[in-house]
Amino acid sequence: MGKLAVIFPGVGYTKDRPLLYYAGKLASAYGYELKFMDFSGIEWSKEKLKDRAFLLKTLDHCLNITEKVLGDIVPLSEGETVFISKSIGTVVATAYAKKKSLNVKQICFSPLEMIGSFVDEEGAVLFCADEDPFADFASLERIAKDKKLEMYRIAGGNHSLETGDVFKDIDNMRFMMGHVNDVIKDTDIYRLPVRKMDGSLTDLSGYKGKVLLIINTATGCGFTPQYERIEKLYRTYKDKGFEVLDFPCNQFDKQAPGTDSEIHSFCTARYDISFDQFAKIDVNGPNEAELYTYLKSKQGFHGFGDSVDAEFMRKKLLKTVPGYENTPDIKWNFTKFLINRQGKVIARFEVSEGMDIVEQAVIKETEEN
Repeated sequence: MGKLAVIFPGVGYTKDRPLLYYAGKLASAYGYELKFMDFSGIEWSKEKLKDRAFLLKTLDHCLNITEKVLGDIVPLSEGETVFISKSIGTVVATAYAKKKSLNVKQICFSPLEMIGSFVDEEGAVLFCADEDPFADFASLERIAKDKKLEMYRIAGGNHSLETGDVFKDIDNMRFMMGHVNDVIKDTDIYRLPVRKMDGSLTDLSGYKGKVLLIINTATGCGFTPQYERIEKLYRTYKDKGFEVLDFPCNQFDKQAPGTDSEIHSFCTARYDISFDQFAKIDVNGPNEAELYTYLKSKQGFHGFGDSVDAEFMRKKLLKTVPGYENTPDIKWNFTKFLINRQGKVIARFEVSEGMDIVEQAVIKETEEN
């Protein structure tokens, strides 16, 4: 058996509805054979979807259907297999994988809390709406934390992960499908190519299991003195598995004009840095590094915060980059991304957010995880 994608619909949310349709299209584009579960004929209502007894009975019925469709495909785990599910389909998919001891990728749209009984640790990507009337968002957050699941919040969304604002829903769909694409394509941060200062090509596989702070820097910026705090942070927590990865960039007012060796000499002489520096890159635009395309897809722009520097950045960009707040692009030098030990991009800090905030996040990841 080659690559297989199995679509588990929700009750009333069929394979031709947007989330499942486009996720299936992506899987097909990557050469996955598609198989569809059919859970039609189940009598349901909004009240029943909250009824645990109904869910258990329906789960048993749907597992029998799944067994009939997939029972002859043995073993699923020999090839690349992904389960794409919605609502009660998330429970069926995770329960079937647990019953058969299958190591499959799980993409769960609008999961119900019952998946907590079945999903493996680090075994799924969840897309959850914080106004879903059929699932408690706080409970799903606890499940995701306990099981170390990748979870994405759709603000203001309902059980269909829709907000009622067409353009916002289109943006959310693009966001979700970008993450689905990463799961299906099996992209992770450690596989992305980067260049060392000597120009040789490498990747980030040597940093697996580390907490990473990735920064685009410049030597001639008003924020360049942040190097001092960054180096102090690195020296304080490096023995706890913390690494800083520095990517100089000349895209913001051309404030990193030197060669790679000149930049490195400046940083070591002025700030005595000892963390890893890489070759100069673009972080936006047609020549942007794959690493930054990936980082921005995981953590978009969330604002500059509330500080004197934040107000300065807002005024500056309103004049030079109208509409800057509507894109995930890097806004300025010393934007920082925090990556946890599992390789997930968990936070983005704009240059205007103080180093104290960054340090608290680093402490949490290095000491608590």
